[in-house]
Amino acid sequence: MTPDELRSFLTAYELGSLKKAAGQMNLTQPTLSRRIQRLEDVLGVILFLRSPSGLTPTAYGHALARRARLVVQEIELARREMARIRTAAGGSVAFGASPGVAVGWLPAALDRLAHRHPDTNLTVVESVSESLVDQVIERRIDFAVCTAPLDPSSDLSVEHLGRDPFVVAAHRTHPLLARAPVPLAATLEFPWIMATFRGAVRHWVETRFEENGLPAPPARIETSSMMMLKQVLDDARHLSYLPARLIAADCPDIVALPCNPGMVLQRDLALIRVSQRALSPASDRVIDVLRETIEDLPPLRIPGL
Repeated sequence: MTPDELRSFLTAYELGSLKKAAGQMNLTQPTLSRRIQRLEDVLGVILFLRSPSGLTPTAYGHALARRARLVVQEIELARREMARIRTAAGGSVAFGASPGVAVGWLPAALDRLAHRHPDTNLTVVESVSESLVDQVIERRIDFAVCTAPLDPSSDLSVEHLGRDPFVVAAHRTHPLLARAPVPLAATLEFPWIMATFRGAVRHWVETRFEENGLPAPPARIETSSMMMLKQVLDDARHLSYLPARLIAADCPDIVALPCNPGMVLQRDLALIRVSQRALSPASDRVIDVLRETIEDLPPLRIPGL
């Protein structure tokens, strides 16, 4: 039972003639007749008595007409609402931001959006980059601003927005800072707290240690909470590996730990979207403001480096 079949039935019901209904709908009579026949087959009833003088609705036909009008009206209302959301000055946008973006400069972009497009409704999902890319692919969010994937799917559009460096992070009173640059092996003398998600960044850290003949740093604590991670670092014992943007924007007592050999991972910050998916005008407006905001950012200064 499709919307077209219901519309065809209602037109025939109201006009009482296959010929008139087919003409009004710009269909051939056989096509219209087949649509009504499919409805009768699905419902298992006769909707019209057919005669040379036209169509006479049965009791089943009258009952379906009452319900079909409501269904068709709701479909039309839904179509209009979708069109309004897609083309209106406001609209709704759902997008993702990695922690460094969400804390580092997204608030400035949201402030610009509030002034320029106050009617736009936003849903912002904060998560690690790998999770956000999955949500873009699954169409759960419209786009994401996060660390670019190392091996993006051919279905994705990846637009470079800037650099997104990651660093070894420690409290500014951590004892290792007195030994800077810190031998990499010395970092294994202290506990680490790491993000739960074992993505490309975590893999790079472990590989970097292994390349220098060292075991990967064992994570004493793993967490998905950035707030908890920052609080644990305040003990001046734990180390972690974090986006430099997050440290610069929201962690005044956390600095980058200079290591020897170096442990700064330079990644691309990118706008991730499905390449063949047309975004709404509201999404395009949000993206324009995000691009403009990041272009206006001052050069990133990494505390400790």
